[in-house]
Amino acid sequence: MRLPLNELMEKLGVSYVLSPYETFPWSAYDGETGRTCSAEVRMNPDGTEVEAEIQILYDDPPEGKASVEQILWAKFKPHIQTQWDTSDLWVRRENWSGKVYNWEEKCCNFFRAVITELAQGNIPDIDALLERELSEKERFSGSRGSGGGKSPKIRPEQLLNMKGQGF
Repeated sequence: MRLPLNELMEKLGVSYVLSPYETFPWSAYDGETGRTCSAEVRMNPDGTEVEAEIQILYDDPPEGKASVEQILWAKFKPHIQTQWDTSDLWVRRENWSGKVYNWEEKCCNFFRAVITELAQGNIPDIDALLERELSEKERFSGSRGSGGGKSPKIRPEQLLNMKGQGF
């Protein structure tokens, strides 16, 4: 997925091109569970990298969990002149770069789904969105998700049946 910077910003839900040092944030708070979900897109000081990040912060973290849980971290860099490409994708501290088919596009779709929920004031169901947006349900998918289905049954006699064909 190689895009001009303005199209990348659009895919990440930012309505304009960020300048160096600039950040575009979203957040929602749930008082009942004491959770805050925040997401942001930011550009580095040189204007040569864009990062997207989603975190959940707990007022009172569950047993065995840290007070901050990083859900997604993605980095985008210029690949060829003005074309930007996804260089890194981490989901829940696991490197997902190249692990799912079309991972660059899917990470943008997942990020956009999360910020859509945040814009409505809701804490998103991260597991459901991960399953919907970052799973491998396409044909010919790989090791992370559902497979690509059965191989086609090809019978050579059907392909080579030359009787009655004028041969």
